[in-house]
Amino acid sequence: MAITSMLFLFMFLPLSLLIYYIADDKAKDYMLLGISLLFYAIGSLQYFVIFLAAVCINVIVGRSIAGTDRILLRRILLAAGVFLNAGLLGYYKYTDFLLDTVNRLWNTSFELQHMLLPLGISFFTFKAISYLADIYRGQAVLDENPVHDMLYLSFFAQIQSGPITRYNEMNRKKDPDRKEGAGLFSDGVYRFLIGFNKKVLIANVISNISNEVFSQPFEKFSVSYAWLGAVCYSLQLFFDFSGYSDMAIGLSEMFGYNCMENFNYPYMTESVSKFWRRWHISLSQWFRDYVYIPLGGSRSPQKIRVYFNMFAVWVLTGIWHGAAWNFVIWGLGYFVMTGLERLTGYPEKLRNPVCKIIYRFLTLLFINFQWVLFRSESLHSGLIYIKKMLICQSNPLTDSRTLFLIKDYSLFLILAIVLCFPVVPWINRKLEGRKVLHTAYETVVGVLIVFAFIWAVSFVVSGQNNPFAYANF
Repeated sequence: MAITSMLFLFMFLPLSLLIYYIADDKAKDYMLLGISLLFYAIGSLQYFVIFLAAVCINVIVGRSIAGTDRILLRRILLAAGVFLNAGLLGYYKYTDFLLDTVNRLWNTSFELQHMLLPLGISFFTFKAISYLADIYRGQAVLDENPVHDMLYLSFFAQIQSGPITRYNEMNRKKDPDRKEGAGLFSDGVYRFLIGFNKKVLIANVISNISNEVFSQPFEKFSVSYAWLGAVCYSLQLFFDFSGYSDMAIGLSEMFGYNCMENFNYPYMTESVSKFWRRWHISLSQWFRDYVYIPLGGSRSPQKIRVYFNMFAVWVLTGIWHGAAWNFVIWGLGYFVMTGLERLTGYPEKLRNPVCKIIYRFLTLLFINFQWVLFRSESLHSGLIYIKKMLICQSNPLTDSRTLFLIKDYSLFLILAIVLCFPVVPWINRKLEGRKVLHTAYETVVGVLIVFAFIWAVSFVVSGQNNPFAYANF
């Protein structure tokens, strides 16, 4: 069940909020756990029993780690828990990838399984591993009731595509800075509407262009057609995934939980390295805390070891995103560029403003090429696509179809490009101290968001609602 569907918007969510808020405070976690399990059952019924078993086993292992002081036993339990979660992910996500690779290398004929992925398995796996690791390190402060642990692992707002929150971040009792009550709920509704509009009115609409371009044979490509598809996919993926994150954050706040930010205007980045501090922030922090630092991070006296640690992180990042070689190469591409930036000290060494602007442009160019590999069905097709963007020996510079698409979707393209910039924070800063103007501005924006939501709902009703790009993770 997609969180942009009519079933979710006008039945599941209102009923869930009603049940949750009429429940006694002591029963709220139980109610929300039941709601989350129902959401998973509706979305992935064939894997529900496996999912429930995985949740229970992780809680048992986590509580067992917390309940013993024996170092060896704690390490064995942690290793067993990590192996269980990684094994579950590996079996469902990478079996066909391994079989296909073996078939290609040794000319064997192992039959591919073509298994459907359990809902949100990649995100669940990383949350489960962080849960076990934080307990082992003494960083997770467990509640007396294991129901909260189960809720953390299965919370419906985050199960499908994150963000990958930590156990302590989803704890109302131990967060002194969290907002309370109606203020948090209203913020959640506001954030949910923004995410819904980003997904339906921008990502879904622009996907019409990128889906068309990436489905066409390369013989029909002009240089501008290839560039249009690549740029539109970069915009689509940002508004799709950040839209989901906004909706997840909004849903979390509606049910009384704060949730970490997952995007911070990533296309405003100054470098490739800083891009990943702005894009899918929870994933970057997860790899930093549970892979990079445990391997030694940047503290190793041997520089080669630091680069090996970076290599391991980026290979795993690529594989986590998809079971295909183009994802592996995609990850290695980021390893090469972040490694070069670390080795050379660029762009921090640049003093000339023009040089900094050029470096930013080249960074966005590299990221765009990377998204082409990410979107392509194979490494081979991705490389051909990039070639079509750069070489116009056999394909024309432009064509009438490209001009038609730009004209037909101009409003949505302009809106997408403008909203990639921190326009709203800039306006808020300018209106600081001007109470009347700021109130008027917030009122106008609120009305526009509501009208945009109504417009977006009409799109969904008419059948214009695509799955989230990360829905199969």
